[in-house]
Amino acid sequence: MDLQEIENKLNTLLTGTERKIVFWYDDDGSYEDEIDRLHLSAESKVIKLTGSNHFAAKLLLEHQDLTTNYLVYAPFSRPEDKENPLADIFYYSEHFYSDKLIQLMGDLNIPPEYQDEVKKYKKFWTGNNLQKFKGLEIETYTNETISLGILCVLAGVKTLSFEEMARKTVLAGLTDNSIMKKMESQKIDRVFWRFCERQLGYQDVNPTIQKFLVTMLVTYMDVQMNGNEPKSWKSFISGRKNDAVIFIKNLMNHDESKDFYDGFAGKAGDELNASGLIGQISPEDVILSDALPDFDDYIISWIVEKLEDQMHDEKISGMTIPEICDTRTKTGYHYSGKYQERYRMLAAAYFVLKKVSLHRYQPTIKEAIEDYVGGAYQIDTYYRKFYYHLDRIGMDVRMEKLRDLVENMYTNKYLADLACKWNQSLTDEAYNTYSEVRQEDFFRHYVKPFMNESGGGRVIVIISDGMRYECARELLDHLDLDEKCDAKIEYMLSVLPSETTLGMASLLPNKDITVNDSLDIFVDDMHCGNNMAERQRILQSVVPKSACYDFDRILQARQAEIRELFQDKDLVYLYQNQIDQRGEGQRSDNEVFNACQEAIDEIQRLIRRLTGYISNTRYLVTADHGFIYKRDRLPESDKIDMEKILAGCKSKRYLLTQAPVENDALISRCMAYLSMWNQVYVTTPMGADIIRTPGGGQNYVHGGSSLQEMIIPVIKVNTFKGKQDTDFVNVELSSFHHRVTGIEVKLDFMQMEPVTDRVKPRRLQAFFVDAHGEKISFPVPITANIKSADGRDRLIQEKFTLKSGRYSRDKEYFLVIADQDDERCELHRYKFEIDISYK
Repeated sequence: MDLQEIENKLNTLLTGTERKIVFWYDDDGSYEDEIDRLHLSAESKVIKLTGSNHFAAKLLLEHQDLTTNYLVYAPFSRPEDKENPLADIFYYSEHFYSDKLIQLMGDLNIPPEYQDEVKKYKKFWTGNNLQKFKGLEIETYTNETISLGILCVLAGVKTLSFEEMARKTVLAGLTDNSIMKKMESQKIDRVFWRFCERQLGYQDVNPTIQKFLVTMLVTYMDVQMNGNEPKSWKSFISGRKNDAVIFIKNLMNHDESKDFYDGFAGKAGDELNASGLIGQISPEDVILSDALPDFDDYIISWIVEKLEDQMHDEKISGMTIPEICDTRTKTGYHYSGKYQERYRMLAAAYFVLKKVSLHRYQPTIKEAIEDYVGGAYQIDTYYRKFYYHLDRIGMDVRMEKLRDLVENMYTNKYLADLACKWNQSLTDEAYNTYSEVRQEDFFRHYVKPFMNESGGGRVIVIISDGMRYECARELLDHLDLDEKCDAKIEYMLSVLPSETTLGMASLLPNKDITVNDSLDIFVDDMHCGNNMAERQRILQSVVPKSACYDFDRILQARQAEIRELFQDKDLVYLYQNQIDQRGEGQRSDNEVFNACQEAIDEIQRLIRRLTGYISNTRYLVTADHGFIYKRDRLPESDKIDMEKILAGCKSKRYLLTQAPVENDALISRCMAYLSMWNQVYVTTPMGADIIRTPGGGQNYVHGGSSLQEMIIPVIKVNTFKGKQDTDFVNVELSSFHHRVTGIEVKLDFMQMEPVTDRVKPRRLQAFFVDAHGEKISFPVPITANIKSADGRDRLIQEKFTLKSGRYSRDKEYFLVIADQDDERCELHRYKFEIDISYK
């Protein structure tokens, strides 16, 4: 700064109506020889401090001359206040700085005693960095906050936070780290590592980002495993364990850093030889940690091994295999998303194997049906879910034996055995005299009474081609969670053969259904082929204001078109062909379980849409038939050979003939149950086998007489227009003792009510805060979505880790339960006593 510029600035400071005193501490005495050449305003004088005339200057300024403006010049740095007799005058006076850094300190209100810290990093204080440093809004300056502020600016962090600065720094990369390069160029990298040592306990003569992260990771594992990790890892453990846990958790959970964590953890696992050493860790300790993907791989292998050995009741830490799978898919476990499909597939495999081994066939058809709809249907659901998830993750060598076991247990021990025993019970006489609701009674038993219920209104019947009972139960579960739906499920016994043309015809209003051996069908003397026009003609003969539409057309239509199509209609039949179409395709039969899931979702979506678009509130969901599905194809030698049988209609699961077929593998039933005029016989396999016929498609089949094909679901749905009164489940702390004595604490929470259509699930988080609202633990996610009415099933246990610090039983601390997406939305706050301290 040249002398003229200094002179101008000083005169500006000395100008005013009141008396002015300006202090100028020239740290290195650069202007000592030029001070006498300054031309100050006429009313101003100069006092030059020598180091020994402070009291004389004080006497002059405060007693001898109280009117003149003074520039107090000192060719040295400002002494500390306790050694400076003029300190009181300095604080009520103006200040001038000739050194740019000292001027900068004045602009930032950094006390002069920290000028040495500021001057260490002269290269840093450029215009851009200066603005970012100001943006940190540091309230109290110390050497530490100044250096931390510089580190935050270099790391691109907008708040004064070591945790955020460290996270951003490691995200810049394990090697060729751009932020570390900035720190090195500013010669502040050693300060960064000192912060890491003080805050996180990382000490190293030659520190690197990679070694730092390995230390944090191993420390995190040490805490989770209660110190039972392999000995070769212990040298990495930090002395500040709980802070390392919080650092890793923040790295795992932050959207910006979780992918980086995954990449690093994979490399760290290799470096630590986790896959080779994991055998040294007990399963009870492995299951506590989510630090490495190797742990989930180990747990999955353990589960696969137990299932393959038929050791269904094996446990880890008191948890059964399904409980382990459920626990590892909770959002609190870092790799839950990555391994979710695998764990769900394994849980489904467990239930198939377990339930098949326990299942016992009931002796009568009534008891067999009640057993099936009462819970045995779940075996089919779990088999479907097993392949649904397996197909999504893809087959690997590790799953081959388990897949074969599930397939053999389901197809040979359950499906074939159940079908054979069922058909032995379902004699021609037993079928003809079945007194419960039959499929041909659908219109009379369900549709007409529903149309006549008080309140009136259109009834929409959704017929999903091939939706078997177990799929409908899953649809019911979905509808039960919709506050605008009231849904109940019943069932009917299907016609035989259990195939589309006859099944669809039986769902129409009818008094008499005749069938010939070519599967040519007449409903009350009206032809009913496999087309909507003929079905609509039959429907309108009984209900004039009715119509039949394609499900997909309505699903994709605009509101105006839907209103036009449904206007003045009392009854509408909608035909969905998602499952059957995919199942019967030679190239898509293995997609049938995907089709089941899509069909369920589409039906629920259409019900919501029609309720909103045309205010329709009454629905019936049913099917024309069910199906059986086996992933493995039957060898040709196991197919039933019917080449010499004269049949008017021949399919893989049934024959239509003029006379009964004599064959131990088959059972024939007269179709007179539909009409006294029917003299045709329907012949079906006794078991789950198929009849040798030309063409593909042998995984997905129907038309036969298994429970899976014949139990037809009927879901009655009432919906409600407008907003419905709903609430979210309440979650409360159920632990009695509100006292913490260690860095880790396990707490029990209770989901106070089950999830229903009117009580919705919620995603929460829990964390500890001090009296000022500062978090002293990382947030723990709590997913409250349990449907069980048993309170014991709704108990949730979570583990918390506190930050390092000095805690006092005399101070206030709180456990907060808040919304996971917005922590400002608090559900509960509990006062706690924390009686621990850390060095």
